[in-house]
Amino acid sequence: MPALNIIKPPVDIIEERDSYTVVVDLPGVEPEDVQVVGYDDYIEITGIKRPVSGGNYLLMERFSGKFKRKIHFRQNVDIASAVAQLRNGVLIIKIPKSKDRIMFTSTTIIIRR
Repeated sequence: MPALNIIKPPVDIIEERDSYTVVVDLPGVEPEDVQVVGYDDYIEITGIKRPVSGGNYLLMERFSGKFKRKIHFRQNVDIASAVAQLRNGVLIIKIPKSKDRIMFTSTTIIIRR
């Protein structure tokens, strides 16, 4: 059975005293094509990058298709207070650390332009 062709976009994770910042390179991806779902100690970033046109490609080096990243944190996070912004092909997600244990089934983080 062939493996699914799902891309893992490059990610930077920055730990600060009270929060984490996740930076994801997503050039050519529209905010409506990205979903960020958070849990108590990790987030999942999924989406699709659509090809520019439907013509016959002579050369296709740029990635298109589905992508997915799962990012775990050292301590629980306050997903309900997370903010995300996709601008110029870079998704930046700021997630506060949780001072108390918070249990969520899942929470979707809204991405702003």
